[in-house]
Amino acid sequence: MGPTLDMPTLRFYTTSGCTLCEQRLAQLKPIAKRLNYPLEVIDIIDDLSAEKAYAESIPVLVRSDRKTPLSGAFDAAAIYRFLT
Repeated sequence: MGPTLDMPTLRFYTTSGCTLCEQRLAQLKPIAKRLNYPLEVIDIIDDLSAEKAYAESIPVLVRSDRKTPLSGAFDAAAIYRFLT
């Protein structure tokens, strides 16, 4: 089953060399796929506004339909709570 038109988009902000980011993305990808969320991975170095907003708090997961992101050392349980 693919994403629906009203499904929020997920944006995962990361940067090169961030081990915590790599670990969280590895947790996030199968969960997002299982729940049919479209996922966009963004390196903050390539996005000036993202770098200004998230440089001190990556990894950051943003849901297009929520104002408050999930950031830092979150785990799989926190990802599920954030997405459901």
